[in-house]
Amino acid sequence: MYDSDNKVMGTVGALIGALLGIGIWCLIGLAGKIAVIGGVAIFLGAFGGYLLLGKDMSKVGVVIAGVIVLVSVYFATRLNYGISLYRAMEGEMSFGECYSKVLDLLEAFGKKGSFYKDLVIGYLITIVGGIGALAKLGAIGK
Repeated sequence: MYDSDNKVMGTVGALIGALLGIGIWCLIGLAGKIAVIGGVAIFLGAFGGYLLLGKDMSKVGVVIAGVIVLVSVYFATRLNYGISLYRAMEGEMSFGECYSKVLDLLEAFGKKGSFYKDLVIGYLITIVGGIGALAKLGAIGK
C-alpha cells in the first residue's frame, strides 16, 4: 500500500459502491431477510469503488472505505426498518417520518432491541463476508 491514491476520488468511488451495496441490501430486506450477499455487496462496493476511482489504496484509504462500510450498514439497517414501519403504518405517516423516527417507533412497539440485534448481525456478516470475499478473490492472505 502506497500513499499514491487520490483520496477525494477514492472516497467518491467508495460512496458510490456502498450505495449500490445498500440497494442490494434493501432489496433483500424487502423480502424480510438479512443476507450475507448484501453485506458483501456493501463491503466490496466501498473498497472496490475506492480502489477503482482512487487508482490505489493507502492505509488512509482503507480507513475511509472502512468507515463508509460501517456507516452504510447502519444506514441500510435503518432504511429497512423505516420501510417496514412505513408499510405497517398504512399511510398514517410518511416514509420520511418513519425513517427519522425509527428508534422512537420501535421503542413504542417494544421492538427497539431487534434493531440493535439486526445491526450487530449486519456488521458481523458484512465484515466476515467481505473479508472472506476478498480472500477468495486473492486480494488478501498472500
